[in-house]
Amino acid sequence: MADVRAALENLARAHARLVEFTAFPVSTERDKAGVIQAFEFTFERFWKVFQKLAPEAGLPADSPRQALQAGARMGYVPHDHQDAWARMLADRNLASHTYHQDVANAVFDRIVGEYLPCFDESLRRLQSGGE
Repeated sequence: MADVRAALENLARAHARLVEFTAFPVSTERDKAGVIQAFEFTFERFWKVFQKLAPEAGLPADSPRQALQAGARMGYVPHDHQDAWARMLADRNLASHTYHQDVANAVFDRIVGEYLPCFDESLRRLQSGGE
């Protein structure tokens, strides 16, 4: 359980950093790259927390996709956010191509407009022990 608690604390710090980065006007490509990198790190922390919790629920979570599915089945990802989480996984994989300006802009827009509220709700659910 201490392992899960430490992972959740790391997740909360990563989430806070992403929130901090998006709270200020993003006016340069460097700022945008920082937000995208903070998104990647936060996403990684989320799926790893889901992965650590999955065995308690008897769910497989050997990959990021399975961990996200486990997070949804355990109630940490609301049903109406599941499609967004699938897009996050795809965007996490696309983020390595942020040297393409159109890709970086699209990923950034989804982070700010769609993914951050999903992160907020799932973190709230994790910290409160479920729905």
